[in-house]
Amino acid sequence: MKILIDVITPGNGKSYEFMLDDKLSVGAAKEKIIEEIQSFENNYIAFDCGASLFSPAMREKLPDYRNLRKAGLRGGQTVILL
Repeated sequence: MKILIDVITPGNGKSYEFMLDDKLSVGAAKEKIIEEIQSFENNYIAFDCGASLFSPAMREKLPDYRNLRKAGLRGGQTVILL
């Protein structure tokens, strides 16, 4: 199932929307998000190789090895790319 999430990047103060498959691992989703943001921003933003996704609703970092659904991420939620 596809889910729509908002991703906030504190580095530039922007928010982006992504439609992702909930079976995608958090790590793979993070890589896809970083790649698309860098492409959209013409590589203006550099992300640390240790970047992570943080869920304010769950107040925790999402583990890279879990898929989005099992990590508790649902459509309409917001995550922060740190």
